[in-house]
Amino acid sequence: MAASVLDMLTKSQFMNYVKCPVYFWLAKHRPDLIPEDTAATQRLFAMGKEVDLLSRQLFSGGVETAGFNQEGWENTQALLAGSAKVIFQPTAVAEPLTCRADILTRNGAKWDLHEVKQSNSVQPKHIFDVGFQRICFESAGVKIGRSYLVHLNREYVRQGAIEPEKLFISEDITDEVLEKMDEIKEEIAKALEILKWTKEPDKRLIKLCSTPKNCEYLKYYCEGVAGVPEIAAEIGSKHLLALIKRGIIAPEKLSAEILTKVGYEPEEPFTKIDAPSIRRELKKLEYPLYFFDYETYGEAIPPFDGTRPHQQIPFQYSLHIKDSPDAEIRHLEFLATKFENPVSELLAQLKRDIEPKGSVIVWFESFEKSRNEEMAKMMPEYADLLDDLNERIFDLYLIFKIKSEMYSDSEFQGSASLKAVLPVLCPELSYESLEIQEGGTASSSWPILTSDKTPVAEKEKLKNNMLEYCQRDTEAMVGILNKVCEDIDCKIQ
Repeated sequence: MAASVLDMLTKSQFMNYVKCPVYFWLAKHRPDLIPEDTAATQRLFAMGKEVDLLSRQLFSGGVETAGFNQEGWENTQALLAGSAKVIFQPTAVAEPLTCRADILTRNGAKWDLHEVKQSNSVQPKHIFDVGFQRICFESAGVKIGRSYLVHLNREYVRQGAIEPEKLFISEDITDEVLEKMDEIKEEIAKALEILKWTKEPDKRLIKLCSTPKNCEYLKYYCEGVAGVPEIAAEIGSKHLLALIKRGIIAPEKLSAEILTKVGYEPEEPFTKIDAPSIRRELKKLEYPLYFFDYETYGEAIPPFDGTRPHQQIPFQYSLHIKDSPDAEIRHLEFLATKFENPVSELLAQLKRDIEPKGSVIVWFESFEKSRNEEMAKMMPEYADLLDDLNERIFDLYLIFKIKSEMYSDSEFQGSASLKAVLPVLCPELSYESLEIQEGGTASSSWPILTSDKTPVAEKEKLKNNMLEYCQRDTEAMVGILNKVCEDIDCKIQ
């Protein structure tokens, strides 16, 4: 009796397994425990579809396969047996596997497989992706010749209409795939076995997580299924200790014997401040102080002339300015309201907003510096301005960087991100009260804000939300620097 497609292992499921076995299990058996896709994730999927469609222009005369699963396989077989030389979206069913490829091209008695990705290079996971497809099609009786990964060219710069033959690079990865075939087959067997696991909770699944110290999917699993503390003794010391330290399993729910076995010792709260080192850093600051942050937008397919695949294009900034030690903080901002290259307008205002002296304070300088370098290449007339800004950047993050040991607190939970430090030092500046709470949503909001299809009232609301979010980033830096100065009894002169 033929197995239902629902019982088979699909390529998407296998790639979920490669990403994280716990995520693979959750997506199959408990999708209710996984948070809904964010706006940023949804936009990533949409970009992937756009890339797939555009890549077809590289293959003339292609025929798209109708239907999915068994219907798609039957239609694929008809195309394989016919005169088609290029097949889009072919399907293979070879119990217990099924998959849909991007493109097959006839190569004599064989078919070459082409997988399209929106990445800028070949990645290890792509080898497993293509390997799974090769195994599936060959198991279904389709002879596969070469295997190619079609990805974006990171060096391509758009000028006018998109040129697919320059935008894409096709790399022959046949040898890499064949070298990994035995390993891929072993992983397929493991994934098929996990599909059968329905017990909750399952110590085997918890042990499969390779990153228990930070895996979000392990968190969703252990918090979502009942009885994890009851099987604590079977989980393994490494994983159990990680779950306890992350607060996923409360130590008071475990016996003293188990806690001793895994080497758990309650961590005393601490705050460590190296005041002399911080003072030396702060002496580098020069007034006016400019607290600065970009919001950026990028697409796989370059949206504007002068841009590259996935280039992060600043469309917004927030700027808090303190002109002197006793001056009141003032705020300036920029937000492009048209979906066109915003760089010229942004830089023209930035030149007016920032004087040619003073420190530019950011959080994690490599991001802002990289954007400035890219914009300098795009608009050479502003290169001096942007180079000067980069020379004047002061990275507030470095005070909290884990290895610097200048300012650390147990409540940071081992992170030096702005969103880890802020609620500890300045809880009154929480992002939780905002409609937009992270950069991915802000980025995804820009094309909505600038669309002619968005109602005026919705645009106005969205604009205010975007301005409020970006402003909070620079407010946060102001608040954190003030708190640091207070803690070390230091006033910036």
